[in-house]
Amino acid sequence: MSGNEDIVDYIKEVRMILADSIDTLLNLQDDTTLDQDETLVPITSKAELVDITYDIAYDQKIKSAQDDYMKRDPF
Repeated sequence: MSGNEDIVDYIKEVRMILADSIDTLLNLQDDTTLDQDETLVPITSKAELVDITYDIAYDQKIKSAQDDYMKRDPF
């Protein structure tokens, strides 16, 4: 009887591992389907890279100015 109980326990463990693996795979599938809507546009020239750098710097300056204003605002 001990051999049969070991086999049953082994089968239960394998089923639990498979169930966990299926859950993980389904979660990965959901994550990848959400990301398919987003498209990445490659930077093809130095001019684009410079423009993007300026845009990021400008956005950062705006955020910094907003933070400074919020610190000074008495309301």
